[in-house]
Amino acid sequence: MLVFIIPLKSSQVSQDWHLVCQLFARTLRSVCNQTSEKFKIIVACHELPKINFSHPNVSYTLVDCPIPNCDFISKDKDKMYKMLVGLQQAQNFNPSHIMFVDADDCVSKYLAEFVEKNKQSDGWVANCGYEYRENSKSLLVRNNKFYLRTNTSHVIKNELLKKELLDANVQIDINNISHGNFILQHIDTLRILREKGFLLAPLPFKAVVYITNNGENIWWNKNNLDIEEKNLTLNDKIKLFVRKIYWITITRPLTNSIYNEFGI
Repeated sequence: MLVFIIPLKSSQVSQDWHLVCQLFARTLRSVCNQTSEKFKIIVACHELPKINFSHPNVSYTLVDCPIPNCDFISKDKDKMYKMLVGLQQAQNFNPSHIMFVDADDCVSKYLAEFVEKNKQSDGWVANCGYEYRENSKSLLVRNNKFYLRTNTSHVIKNELLKKELLDANVQIDINNISHGNFILQHIDTLRILREKGFLLAPLPFKAVVYITNNGENIWWNKNNLDIEEKNLTLNDKIKLFVRKIYWITITRPLTNSIYNEFGI
């Protein structure tokens, strides 16, 4: 069985709690749309989100750690604490594998089925995937080191994580969580596991849509391009042209098949 763990930020550190809940509801629908029933979802949060969606495979666990400060490190430690609490709760389901999912990303409906057929594997990493900007009719295809972009990128054997992260005799303490060089820090996960002798294979299909509003689609805004190009040197114009061509090569339309698989 695959257990998805979703850490959800608190309303007290959200700029728009209503929007956070909307995005989370979409993520939850996406994860629940699995073709196999062999999955569970654990949401670790300070308070229950206000959504009109429920599923028998979803459970919520409320954390009692302090609300984080507004700085990035505090928020990141809060997120990892919730991931650990979710991992602890996941042991009640005796899962074969664990996948941490950011509360605004979407995943393939085939993940649980794939894991069920490959229970003995140490796990997998999303080396390729999709990147989607809200309200766009297209998405970007990332074919290399996709796992560096989002926390929704690793499917790891539960026994491995349990051995490395959980101690039955020690209570999880947010003050003991390291911000850097930590197995739950997705940019370090693959390297740390490799150093310990555990090899994660690349997922054989694109299994994640990383949702972002980080402005990477700015090159498609013709007005912005026209303004930028007015004061560019010839060398800068050449670089800009090359970058436009690059974005064209990695952009794909948001088709019905992608929509149905990921629930964007």
